[in-house]
Amino acid sequence: MKKYILLILVFPITLLAQQRTIKKAGKQFENESYVSAIQIYERLANKGMGSEQIYEKLGDANYFNANYIQAEKWYSKRYELKGTFSSDFLFRYGQSLKSAGKMEEAKVVFDQFDKENPNQIRVKNKSRSLAQQSIKKGSDVFEIQNINTNSKYSDYSSTYIGDTLLFASAKPRSVGNQIYARTDQPYTNLYFSVKQADGNYSKPDLYSKKTFSIFHEASPVFTLDGNAMYYTQNELKENKTKKVVNGLYKIYKSERTNGRWKNLGVQDIFAKDSARVAHPAVSPDGKTLYFASDAKGSFGQSDLFKVTINEDGSYTAPENLGTNINTEGRESYPFVTKDNILLFASDGHQGMGGFDIFAVDLNQKDALPVHLTSPINSPFDDFGIYWNRNTNQGVFTSNRPGGQGDDDLYEFTNNALQPFAFEYNTRIFGKLTDKNTNQPLVGTVVLFDNFGREINRYQTNESGTFVFEKVNPNQTYRLQANAATYAPNETTASVAIYDKEAEANIALDQDSYKIQQGLDLAKALSLRHIYFDLDKSNIRKDARVELEKIVEVLNQFPSLKIEIGSHTDSRQSKSYNQALSQRRAKSTLDYLVQRGINKNRLTAKGYGETQLINQCADGVKCSEAEHQLNRRSTFVIINQ
Repeated sequence: MKKYILLILVFPITLLAQQRTIKKAGKQFENESYVSAIQIYERLANKGMGSEQIYEKLGDANYFNANYIQAEKWYSKRYELKGTFSSDFLFRYGQSLKSAGKMEEAKVVFDQFDKENPNQIRVKNKSRSLAQQSIKKGSDVFEIQNINTNSKYSDYSSTYIGDTLLFASAKPRSVGNQIYARTDQPYTNLYFSVKQADGNYSKPDLYSKKTFSIFHEASPVFTLDGNAMYYTQNELKENKTKKVVNGLYKIYKSERTNGRWKNLGVQDIFAKDSARVAHPAVSPDGKTLYFASDAKGSFGQSDLFKVTINEDGSYTAPENLGTNINTEGRESYPFVTKDNILLFASDGHQGMGGFDIFAVDLNQKDALPVHLTSPINSPFDDFGIYWNRNTNQGVFTSNRPGGQGDDDLYEFTNNALQPFAFEYNTRIFGKLTDKNTNQPLVGTVVLFDNFGREINRYQTNESGTFVFEKVNPNQTYRLQANAATYAPNETTASVAIYDKEAEANIALDQDSYKIQQGLDLAKALSLRHIYFDLDKSNIRKDARVELEKIVEVLNQFPSLKIEIGSHTDSRQSKSYNQALSQRRAKSTLDYLVQRGINKNRLTAKGYGETQLINQCADGVKCSEAEHQLNRRSTFVIINQ
């Protein structure tokens, strides 16, 4: 009987101890002390106390510390227990399977993730991945090399200033050598190393006491002139003990005057919010600051934002870069090249596993991220890229196997004859046909941009087909078609940014008019008004579009002769209007001559206000629309 009582007493005590241990591990996890949390959870799992909670926490703690092989091990144990899985669990498990090289298993998990979460940004972006790859031109083949400055600790997030490499490192230092609980390594500081003639780098040294902290500094970036530096640092209380405030990262700025750095402190970007703000990047013109943050309203664990840098050094309100770039995962470590390409790391877009590096052309509205292939990316974490587009060389960070330690710096060269670039050119094609018979027509198709400027023209053959190559996407074009004995017609073609081609067919009706003496081509062709600026007679760009229809008819009927008539309204004096209309008629004639029409076929005559088509004579009150009817051009056939 005593044995039973003993067992009953021991069981609650053991259960209570287990609960206390789990609670302790949970606290370590919440404080991001992942190394300690892993040790406690592993002890419980190895004693046969594994559970859904313990296995998932072990997976997460390893995942957040980029130990993807270990994360896969524990996620797999959780997955085997079945039940209900969160979207984050499925996504991280799939990513970890990729890192472990288990691609078939990863596909199964991601298929489940896609099916259960169809509205997630991560799922919607996946469907556009094929289109993304079509906009790259040139080679994305890179040569990479591990840098000799790497240590067995974390060395990452670098930039250049001249021939000096500046980077963050967790290598031990002599002053304030505290340990970061998340990684069980020292806090990172900024180090510099100078590139030597043999390609190696000098022994790293602390960069500046003006940027030194006993806690983290990382991700430095310089302005173009090199006299200002933004970087990430733990925010410190302004007291003697310099304690960390909530362990939050903030962006700091230092300026160099007369060769000395002055620390300007934390920048007012979410500075008063309980948000992490890190990894600054400066646009080529120095007017925009990009960064990562988990601020309220973010789509995922960290999003990319931007602010405008005002003349006085202040900032506009932060703007989220949106769902083309940000996902429910982690987007971080932005960098902007000289040609305005945004490079960033993400585990939310489709990649090879862990953090992958993506590129976005900021010169194009609504551009989508493009994945950089191997060897820049790997199944592990790849991030913190710096790319000099003049030399096509740079450096990035990776914790892939085969390095010197934890995170390592890698130099790279994109040395192909045609380096990596974006190409958005597409083509517009179609067919010119008879509207009633659908038979192909021989004629001319003219392509105009959305400002009315002619881009190109195409003469169709007996098949009626036309094609315009190398057309810029992300806008709407107008296509105008003409053919002998047919009334002209036009259509529009809208080209999306990732469309490879767009189709725009045009059908023409037989002329409803007869080519004969006295016919006004302006009426027959339904010309829009040939506009002139007030009191001026030069041909405007929008008028040229309409005059091209006259050019087409005159080319189709080479024996035709026309009188170009210019008419004004009744405002201004009769003599003034007569002279102005004559100048405008002469300008119209000159334009047609420039377009190849023989001058002997043209006559220019200004009619002033002598042929008003309504009651709006001198002294009669009329609306602007009524006056406009009198301001017209005519193109009357004077012989057949």
